[in-house]
Amino acid sequence: MARQVDTTDTLTTHPMSIDETNSVYPGTFYSTNVLENCYTNASSSTRAAFYTTTGSNAVTNVYLNFDECEDIPSGATINSISCSVKCGTQGTSYFGTRTVQMCTGTTTKGSATTMSGSNSSPTTHTLTVGSWTAAEVRNAKLLFHVVRGTSNTTTDATFSVYGATLTVNYSISGYMYTVTATSNVTGYTVDPSSQEIFQGGSGDVRIDGSTLTGITVTDNNSDVTSSLVQHQMESGGSKSTVLGSYSLVSGGFNGSGASYFSGIVGHGVDASTTTSNYYSSGSGTIAVFTYDLDFDDIPSNATITALTCQVNGHAESTSNSNEYMCVQLICGSTELSSELNFKSIGTSNSTQTLTATTLPTVSQLSNLKLQCRLGYYGGAINGATCTITYTVPSSGNDYYWTYTISNIAADHTVVVKTSGGDTGPKIFVKNNGTWTQYSKIYKKVNGSWVEQSSSNWSTLFNTSTNYRKME
Repeated sequence: MARQVDTTDTLTTHPMSIDETNSVYPGTFYSTNVLENCYTNASSSTRAAFYTTTGSNAVTNVYLNFDECEDIPSGATINSISCSVKCGTQGTSYFGTRTVQMCTGTTTKGSATTMSGSNSSPTTHTLTVGSWTAAEVRNAKLLFHVVRGTSNTTTDATFSVYGATLTVNYSISGYMYTVTATSNVTGYTVDPSSQEIFQGGSGDVRIDGSTLTGITVTDNNSDVTSSLVQHQMESGGSKSTVLGSYSLVSGGFNGSGASYFSGIVGHGVDASTTTSNYYSSGSGTIAVFTYDLDFDDIPSNATITALTCQVNGHAESTSNSNEYMCVQLICGSTELSSELNFKSIGTSNSTQTLTATTLPTVSQLSNLKLQCRLGYYGGAINGATCTITYTVPSSGNDYYWTYTISNIAADHTVVVKTSGGDTGPKIFVKNNGTWTQYSKIYKKVNGSWVEQSSSNWSTLFNTSTNYRKME
């Protein structure tokens, strides 16, 4: 039932997820740092240290989502908003730009703040956020924007995010309306069965069933079947593979490097490790070689939703300018992930994750490879495991439908029923100026309330009797 609201509330929240669609970063983290370390408030003492994209003027963008902001009503008035962020960067000589800024979606708000702290001694910044609408707040994000300089461009550098605190004070004044949904047809379900939506907002009702043939959907007794949007069901899956066929693309090796790298075909990320170092044939030579990553059994109509590759390895040196033990996901001539140089990780074996920021199609998977580059100061990789997740449309007529109610200004009752099966009498009660249909009538018989069959509803009423709606 509609209810009037006139209140002021405050939401205090922190980042809860990363926007992988719009973020551009290597997908790897320093040492044992993990992304989840920054999903907390600005008083945190743990960090997620992001590696940045290498190369002259290379850009790294990381968007973090404030997921709880979606709970703020779309018609709310934003009274105030503030955000504090605890962060830092590696030595400033690596970066031409290193800023943090609030965004709504990918549109920046307020002004950018330069990250001034270091990785180990972070600074807590209070951002300049500007003015916001409720719709903008519901899609609030933090953008960490880092641009490499023109020196130190081949050495990985990091920035650290310890956490952030977003505080939003908002007011709502008006009505909350209830949208209820029911199904009177066996085998058909609705979701949600009830939801409260602030005036002017919108709501969706999902209807699951085999077909709309013989089905009618009403909203406050008006037929809205033609307004339903059909969606095909999808199923998901994931598959993994290890290092496949080996090919030397260019350059050469000194000593036993060729036999070692060709010999780890079939090795996954959990294979036995070596502490030996292998290297190219000369100081001016980089050996480039690839491994096939075979995914022949992915359905042809699948959509790839994520592609990652865990690689175990180490570098020979962390300082020599000829140090290259690099790995990267490629597909033909297309770079799917940023290149990771184990030089930035260390001389001890560790497992690092490559994350594809460009996703291939199923037909392109035949050219999916892990490309490696080895310098005169090199190292080794021990194995790799590549994982793909995907969705596949269900076969046949496996559908669901959605019904959207926009600009809500009254309670709504959505009913799924059999077409032509509602020819009997109907009972309506006027609530707050809106006529609402009810499906049951009770009559008091010998002191007890007994539900009456709709077939005799017309005999129950007369002008000399008072009637009431049971609560």
